[in-house]
Amino acid sequence: MNVNGSRFELLLGKADWGRCRDGDGEHARTLRSWWELHGSPSVEPGPNVPAWNEERNELSIRPRLIELPATPSENPLDLEARRCACADRYGNVYRIGGDPRSLIVYSVGSRRESVFWPAAPFTGENEHDQSQLDFMPQPPAHTGLPETYLALAVTTDDYLVVAFARGSVRGFLSFDLVAGGSPVPTLWPTGIDFQPFDMSARDGGGVWVLDRDHRRLWELDCRLAVVSTAQPEIPLRGARIDDFQPLTGELRERASALFPAGIELQGSPPWVVDPVAVETLGDGAVLVLDIDAATNQSRVVRLRREAEVWRAEASNWLVLPDLAHDFLFANVKLYQQGDAQKQLLLATRSGNQVRAYRIEDSAGGFGLRGATDLFPLRRFGGRALIAVKGGAHYDSGIENPVWTPIVQQPRMQFEASGEFVTPVFDSGTVGTTWDRVLLDACLPPDTSVMIWSRGADERIDLLDGNDSPGVEAPQLPGTWLPEPLPHLRSNGPELPWLRSEAARATRRENGVGTWELLLQNAQGRHLQLKIRLTSENGMSTPRLRALRVWSPRFSYPQRFLPAVYREDTSAGPFLERWLANLESTLTNVEDRIVNLQALFDPRIAPADTLAWLAQWFDVAFDPAWDEKRQRLFVLRAMDFFRWRGTVHGLRLALELAFNPCIDIKLFDGPSRQTAGARQIRIVETYQTRLLGALVAGDPGAADSATGPREVRREVLWTPGEGNEGLADRHAKSRGRQGATPAEQITPFALVPPPINPQADSATNEKARDDWRNFCTAVLGFVPSVGAEEQTRWRNFLHVRHGAASNATLPRDWPKSAQSAAEWREFNLLAGAGWVRQRWQDFLARRYRSIERLNRAYETAWPGFDQVALPDVLPQTRAAQTDWLQFERQLLPMHRTAHRFSVLLPVADVTASPYEMERRLGLARRIVELEKPAHTVFDVRFYWAFFRVGEARLGIDTQLGAGSRAPELIPEAVLGRAYVGASFVGGAERPKDGDRVLAAC
Repeated sequence: MNVNGSRFELLLGKADWGRCRDGDGEHARTLRSWWELHGSPSVEPGPNVPAWNEERNELSIRPRLIELPATPSENPLDLEARRCACADRYGNVYRIGGDPRSLIVYSVGSRRESVFWPAAPFTGENEHDQSQLDFMPQPPAHTGLPETYLALAVTTDDYLVVAFARGSVRGFLSFDLVAGGSPVPTLWPTGIDFQPFDMSARDGGGVWVLDRDHRRLWELDCRLAVVSTAQPEIPLRGARIDDFQPLTGELRERASALFPAGIELQGSPPWVVDPVAVETLGDGAVLVLDIDAATNQSRVVRLRREAEVWRAEASNWLVLPDLAHDFLFANVKLYQQGDAQKQLLLATRSGNQVRAYRIEDSAGGFGLRGATDLFPLRRFGGRALIAVKGGAHYDSGIENPVWTPIVQQPRMQFEASGEFVTPVFDSGTVGTTWDRVLLDACLPPDTSVMIWSRGADERIDLLDGNDSPGVEAPQLPGTWLPEPLPHLRSNGPELPWLRSEAARATRRENGVGTWELLLQNAQGRHLQLKIRLTSENGMSTPRLRALRVWSPRFSYPQRFLPAVYREDTSAGPFLERWLANLESTLTNVEDRIVNLQALFDPRIAPADTLAWLAQWFDVAFDPAWDEKRQRLFVLRAMDFFRWRGTVHGLRLALELAFNPCIDIKLFDGPSRQTAGARQIRIVETYQTRLLGALVAGDPGAADSATGPREVRREVLWTPGEGNEGLADRHAKSRGRQGATPAEQITPFALVPPPINPQADSATNEKARDDWRNFCTAVLGFVPSVGAEEQTRWRNFLHVRHGAASNATLPRDWPKSAQSAAEWREFNLLAGAGWVRQRWQDFLARRYRSIERLNRAYETAWPGFDQVALPDVLPQTRAAQTDWLQFERQLLPMHRTAHRFSVLLPVADVTASPYEMERRLGLARRIVELEKPAHTVFDVRFYWAFFRVGEARLGIDTQLGAGSRAPELIPEAVLGRAYVGASFVGGAERPKDGDRVLAAC
């Protein structure tokens, strides 16, 4: 409904257009019934019935097949020109030679033809050359009569089966195309009449053999044994007395030998008239091409097995200008379509083109739906139509045939016109003045659309009106009256999907848009339109996508002008129609004003306003973003900015840039569904763990002089063991039985042993290494913060007193006023005290009040800002637990905080390095804009996900073949491949040892 209250009736889609009829008489049929019956054996629509284009979802004039005229310089093909041909799975083509006494092969590798059989004997220059060969083809044995090859086919298990005749002998030669070698002959019984004419591969191995002379079809399995049928078997010889008999008893006799009878095609009633070709359908059925030379007609017969009985279904006699010559069931690629489709291709004796048919099962039985696609043939030799790697090919040339693919030529031809009548539209109001008709269509040059209308307040009047459009008759109810020709709107189509099509329209195909006409004579509650589509040249057609009929008309003279302007019977209607043109323009403007809120809704706003809406958020769209991505961003912009600066916000920004199918649920925030493994991953550094070689279990990292080092894994020390347990562990690590009582009560030093001036440097360094190894094995880390704090404290005292100091850090608040003042002054110094501040903040958040801390630590600190870092093991269990958690867990996490890595997926391992570098650069720019200012990051691809000595523990850790799987490693390309990450290219996938290695 528009702003003036007018509504429209709509025809859109196959269901709506199918309700239209081919006329308005009592015998009129709906277009849908014609479309459903088109191609059945008994129904062929008239030329004036419009067609429905499934690919475009449009109504058009019915297309017709282009008949290529016969070439005057060429003679019609004859069945004698047929030479069976076939292809193996690799594309090598085998055919019978022109003399029918040799087999020719076209090798796809060399692209040349050569004699396949009989094998030529060795023709060396001398006997010495011949003696150097270990294996040579043996010439066929001389039988007195040459072999004549009749038909051939390549089976699904890679055997070339050739039917031959040698005098009265018939049989097959079976060539193993995989193992090679000489063929294996299989002879046919001499008492059975057999004359092979055509062959086709059988499902599951074996072949179908058509005997045209005897009207019989033979099914041979993978062993070339005849498959028996329900028909009576043929006797080879009668019963006879055996040569060896017992001394007493009845005589023994051999039973009569029987042979399967095959499939009789000319029974009662006959299934075929003259079969000339056989083709496997693929579902256990077989097709036979049948011709009738007396009536110059052709058809296709389908044979299907039902239990043990074969049933035949014949198509209607095809409308062809000449007799059929050959046919093929194979894939053919249609113009401007995706995957190839299997169709039945039939060539006639003119040899100029093949006709395409779709096999359909209907209530009437087996039928062929003819297509109007043009498949021309150039210099068709008439030997055969074959399938090479599934695609349809034919032989082009007379002497040296070239097997050329059958390709559609994008040419169309249409009937002169098409006419139909729309359903009855009901406005719901008596005396309605119908406003206008809008056609979303394409009207190319030399095409036109003419419209007639008739209206009435009673529906029955539309059925009794005048059926002759254009007749000058009084304007009675139900009379067809002509309407003006539609004109193309200048402001473009109304439907969104037609706007892009109109923008892509070429000079040859203009006229895409919304066509409009103002109804002149449509009065009454009910309205019906008669539409005629016309093509003047037959090469193009009008294409109707949608039809809208608006009602009622908003009358400017009635609403805004005095009645005197409507009193004149001649000028009044003219003024009404003239102002209706202005009303159409102004109503569109008023609609935009009334529906102004639609411009602010990203879901329905025009595409050209999305950039304007994004400017409200101070955002400029990336030119690479499509319309869907722009609408999604504007719709959820507030959610996007709400997560800005977080890990989820970074992931959301990267998903917007790189993910082609972004999930709108990501804008809601992290959830269980979105927290799993994703394509783009953000790894925070604190979630990784750096492992040394010995900790990782690498015994080869030890000094070669002392041999491999044994890595002992011990249970880590816990505060429950106290200082006594740690001292005992330390004593045992030095080879003693345990710690002395003095050592047990002496707090364990959390700093390296002091340098002994009496010992040499090697001894001191060994003592420090032993202490570090002990801490690593028992504590899981080497304490360091206590030693650094102790060094700073001693330097402070040295500057204050002018003498070297060996003082340790206070374990409690100093009792001396001077010492307390010095410690307070030391805490106020800035610089390297950030670890001390982290320690004091950690204690303040845990204990909240200094009194609780002093009770747990048995100390008297005046405040959290005065608590010292421990350089020896704390005294109480609570203090030991706090120190262990702070230095083993919190400090490593703090050192790696604010650092993260962005991991991008590699969609194709053979992608251009320039494209990959562009993706890296784009990701860096996005993260730089969206990350918090104090963070540091790096961007890398998935192959750098796992590194030596670095382990990622997270919810998206995956175990599998990894990035070094053979199917993921590309062939090496100089300048693009990484060392150790690619294979040397070749015909076969190399082994692991053939990877590219670095040269030192």
